[in-house]
Amino acid sequence: MMIQNGTNSELARESQVFELIWNNTTDAIFTIDHNGAIIDANPAFVELFDWKVEELKGLTFPPFFSHITKAEHRNFLQHLREGQNYPYVVSKRKHKYGKVLDVIASYRSINNQDILAIGMYKNFTDQMEIQHKLHASENTYRTLVESLPEAIIVIHHGKIVFVNTAGVKLFGKNRTNDIIGYSIWDFISSEQQEKIEETFHRVKNQSNKDQSLSFDGEFTRNDGKLICSEMKVYLIEYKGEPSIQILIQDISEKRNYERQLEYLAFHDPLTGLKNRRKFTEIVKEAIKETEKKSEKLGIMYIDLDHFKSINDSLGHHVGDELLQQFAKRLKSSVRKNDELCRIGGDEFLVLLNKIISYEQVEKIVERMHTICIAAYQINGHTFNVTLSIGISVYPEHGSRGEVLISHADQALYRAKESRNRFVIYLQEK
Repeated sequence: MMIQNGTNSELARESQVFELIWNNTTDAIFTIDHNGAIIDANPAFVELFDWKVEELKGLTFPPFFSHITKAEHRNFLQHLREGQNYPYVVSKRKHKYGKVLDVIASYRSINNQDILAIGMYKNFTDQMEIQHKLHASENTYRTLVESLPEAIIVIHHGKIVFVNTAGVKLFGKNRTNDIIGYSIWDFISSEQQEKIEETFHRVKNQSNKDQSLSFDGEFTRNDGKLICSEMKVYLIEYKGEPSIQILIQDISEKRNYERQLEYLAFHDPLTGLKNRRKFTEIVKEAIKETEKKSEKLGIMYIDLDHFKSINDSLGHHVGDELLQQFAKRLKSSVRKNDELCRIGGDEFLVLLNKIISYEQVEKIVERMHTICIAAYQINGHTFNVTLSIGISVYPEHGSRGEVLISHADQALYRAKESRNRFVIYLQEK
């Protein structure tokens, strides 16, 4: 196959990760445009509301909103346009056939050309209904909460008086008796302890006794395991006295998914280097800093000579391994404060920070050349690869990142006329 197909293969692997999460998560995920209308939604969204995406497209005030006015919705959209995120807000939404659902709603502002934000809803209706059933007997209460996947803990006079099976597991213990009668802080530690204690106090003293408070928290178990959680704190009655009930959902796996998604959004999946999107942002920030200090920056546009013939003759598995090995050598040949990027195929970018002179750039190129052209050994094959490099320098060759990259690309084009050399924009070496 051609190199382009190899690139498509990498994009397909990345796409599969997104597709698995999109189609299999139990949380409703959707995208909205700049007017507030639904662009797309995953199967969990359709299952939660019974609305099909086609029925919602073009509706700038979607019918699943409840307890919010159009004016409030417009204000909410404006905050998203300004880059504000809404992480894990307890809210209400309406099912297609009228049922009001309690959800934990999250919105992340994207603000690109087509998408204003990504939304995520977690159905919390069943858990909210539990609160109203706690006035029944303790045995009924235990039956309701014991099977929940979320940890349920009741604190009375500072001590744990009830914990369900999920709570025992969350604290890393084997038996309920290992927890009952102890303080929650006997099992966990948290930099947010003061905030959590303050939340307990606020729930106890609020005028609306039916209102709950929610927040995200991180804590460390006694065995050292870090747990990310969503906490919901209620005021309940236990043996005729006010007590605190905490519902804790372990979202560590969810956080890991988010980190993976963020990583995929800004990194090349094959080499682990930054992708062009992230690299462009880094260059933009570097230019701002360099302007203040009257320093120089360098952009190197690198192409592996004759990579296509290796890829075609030995196969993409050899080509991919070559790119991975080259990326490691490239990283070892530049300085710690320099930034690397794989654009795609066999093309790479390097940002050289804090450049003093052209001679310094040439020394870096020489070191890179020495390290990167040494023989490669892959699957029983031994071969050498040379480099063609185009270089532009800020501020002489441009004041914006896109211009510098374009000029480095033009210099690379000249370098590739005879290959195995480097060319500085407008200055051939």
